[in-house]
Amino acid sequence: MQTTTAPPRRTRRGMRTLAVGVAAATALLALPVLGAAPAAAALPSCTTTDRGAIPAAGRDNHQCVLGSGNQGVAVKALQKSLRDCNKQSIGVDGSYGPKTRQAVINVQRKAGLAQDGVYGPKTARAMLWSSGQSCRTYLSML
Repeated sequence: MQTTTAPPRRTRRGMRTLAVGVAAATALLALPVLGAAPAAAALPSCTTTDRGAIPAAGRDNHQCVLGSGNQGVAVKALQKSLRDCNKQSIGVDGSYGPKTRQAVINVQRKAGLAQDGVYGPKTARAMLWSSGQSCRTYLSML
């Protein structure tokens, strides 16, 4: 019968030190690099037009860009139109997450656009927009 004994105290201390060092290094890797911003932070914050239907960068500027991580009324307007007028099965929670991204990709694919999942002016023109009880084209909403 073979018996096992605990390693010497020095070895146990060395193993603990190594484990603490590995844990610290892992934690440092999880921290963001100084000066780097999340991808969503690079995207502008958009509002909606006077009618509250189309995401807009400003009152007369519809050059809005939305992507993963964005939140707010502009995302809600986009999600509502994706769901109600473009037959995408998504919720309207105001958060641009994976399901909203996939819905935008679906619209982009159908329109023959680059499929990056980012909502911008080309995607806006390619989809229908919720206007009261009906769905209308982008140009008819302006």
